[in-house]
Amino acid sequence: MAEQSGESDMERWLSRALWVAVLLATSLAAPVASAQDQVFPSINFDCVEAQIEFEFSATTDSAQVHCTVENPTAYSEDVTIGYDTASIDADGPNSITVESGATVSFEVTMLVDNSVAVGTYELTVSAQVTSAVGGIPVGFITNNETYSLDAIVPEFIDCGVTYGQSSLTVEAGEDVSFSASYSCESNRDQSLKVELHIVSDGSSQEEMWPSGFNDVSEQNCEVQISNGNGMSNCQFLVTTPANLADAWNGCLVVVDERTVTAQSCQQEDSLTLAVNAKESSVSDIGFGQNGTLLEDLGISEDDAPLVIGGTAGVLLLVMAVVLVVRRRG
Repeated sequence: MAEQSGESDMERWLSRALWVAVLLATSLAAPVASAQDQVFPSINFDCVEAQIEFEFSATTDSAQVHCTVENPTAYSEDVTIGYDTASIDADGPNSITVESGATVSFEVTMLVDNSVAVGTYELTVSAQVTSAVGGIPVGFITNNETYSLDAIVPEFIDCGVTYGQSSLTVEAGEDVSFSASYSCESNRDQSLKVELHIVSDGSSQEEMWPSGFNDVSEQNCEVQISNGNGMSNCQFLVTTPANLADAWNGCLVVVDERTVTAQSCQQEDSLTLAVNAKESSVSDIGFGQNGTLLEDLGISEDDAPLVIGGTAGVLLLVMAVVLVVRRRG
């Protein structure tokens, strides 16, 4: 191992000696270089951005990094550009040629998709002179110059709902039972509560729940997001008012806790709901919201015709007696 190291040092020394010889030969055939010219290959490398931040308006996003390479030597240099960007893709030049005393600018596009975990990533762009003076290899005697910056990947989340049916129609007083599958994609592991909202037709957004409508679902529903996605099958149960004078139309909206107020039925992924008022009958005529007159009197619907018929007969008999009395008078 020591012998190999010695050979490496010897090769490096010989390479430097050869390089100096080439420079001396070049300088004899060229005008005298200024004091600022470098003897050995070198560059001044820098970038503008200290930090970039992505935004997910779609499945991917990009940001630009602007860099410059300056050649302070008296000869042309070929520079190799490298990128160490972890889970973020880099799209930029792999090499550039910089003439003596010149500065070359280049742009690197950093690309990220919404599957990359939320967080701050360190990105590194590097530049190294690999050949000079018409292609003479010099990479073994030059330094790899690097520039590091931070890239911030924000949270991405997209959720949707699929209902077990497209619409529901019930009679006033009947319970509404339905299922919904709630799924999410996200670059952060998390748990979200799934909630039920109700919106009336014609409303621009959710208001207070109408009287008589109540969410009486037995279990709370949550979706667990892990390794990029999650799904939960939710069961809901809603009561409806028994005393509707007119039909009620609107929709049910299943969303997660990030939504405070649901928008209109047209704007949301919603389940159409129609609650029809009960058809009126003799036995339905009554007082109050919790029962009819016959129910208050303890008369069942089966006995209603007999009671009503008997009542009508009594009324007719009374009217006949009144007429007879008036004639005799």
